[in-house]
Amino acid sequence: MLPNVRNAARHGWRLLSHSPDVPLGRQLGSATVAVVCPNGNLNDPRYLSNMLEELGRSSAVAIFLLPKDAATAWAALSRRRGQHLCLSRDAAANEVHAAISAAAALQPAIQHLQTELDAARNVPKSETHFEDLDEELRLAARLQRDFLPRRLPEVGPANFAVLYRPVGWVSGDIYDIARLDETHVGFYVVDAVGHGMPAALFTMFVKTAMVTKQISGSHYEIIPPHVSLTDLNVEICAQNFSTFPFCTCVHCVLDIESLVLTYARAGHPAPILLRPNEPPQTLNAPGSLLGVFPDETYESAQVQLAKGDRLVLYTDGAEAALRGSGQSVESLDWDVTRYAAMSQDDMMLQIAAKAASPAPSPIETDDVTVVTLEIKP
Repeated sequence: MLPNVRNAARHGWRLLSHSPDVPLGRQLGSATVAVVCPNGNLNDPRYLSNMLEELGRSSAVAIFLLPKDAATAWAALSRRRGQHLCLSRDAAANEVHAAISAAAALQPAIQHLQTELDAARNVPKSETHFEDLDEELRLAARLQRDFLPRRLPEVGPANFAVLYRPVGWVSGDIYDIARLDETHVGFYVVDAVGHGMPAALFTMFVKTAMVTKQISGSHYEIIPPHVSLTDLNVEICAQNFSTFPFCTCVHCVLDIESLVLTYARAGHPAPILLRPNEPPQTLNAPGSLLGVFPDETYESAQVQLAKGDRLVLYTDGAEAALRGSGQSVESLDWDVTRYAAMSQDDMMLQIAAKAASPAPSPIETDDVTVVTLEIKP
């Protein structure tokens, strides 16, 4: 326990340390205030999002004590409205005490609202209610799929294949593949933080906000991938969403004549390039998640493709399905190399079968999206 927290809680507060062996939500059951001193993962918005979800299920008000140099955590937590406060990790004891007192004053109102919400949730629902809810989810799933390409474009030697498997009715993943002009095709994969309806709604916002081609009168301009990501990041940050508006993305533009691939990444798993009789190559490019820093910039990189090359874009859920439970991330390359010996269609069927296998734990279940590009011989 930090000395300033211990001194702040000396008068009138009982401190209970968090046990890493017990789920956080269970320990927050009777807590009024939760003082959070993260020891690591401060640059991982997913880690912060999961922690806030656990806190949000309780009636405790959280006080995050953050190092001054934890820029990602400050930006993420300050922009999200909720039952939490942020202080510097080295704040004086009297400042911490004032924050604890303010949080404690808010807690009864939050607890009352949660009690009313729980009571509303426990009101018996008719069979018709559940049928209506099921139908609404079906319509939402249909609407989200309307945002996906109805058919994959046929562009010269470029051949695309897609596996898209939501974990529920709707998905936190989205992709697009579109012919930009006679010689260019653009494609991207997006993975929103979270699952279910909130993540699905966010993906639809991303789809409409992503600009890959600018048309002015009779002229047009293909937007470089890093510019598209930079502009999208600004759009997301400008919305000031009340929930965590984070997502990862990899965006590519292929010149089908020169076979030069231009790509940019925003915190997304690096695409894997498979070449005949060569080890897999990961296509790295710098760039953090979208929706954290409004002034974040991204960089494009290029790679020369050739006939027989195969490019694999995937989301975290597909990565977990490929490497299997308990395996290291490095084993993913081995699996993909094995698939590369198959035809593109057989490869996607094998990945789909593996993704359909039951996950060892519900926590490991995630939306699965894989997009492959093959340059036909």
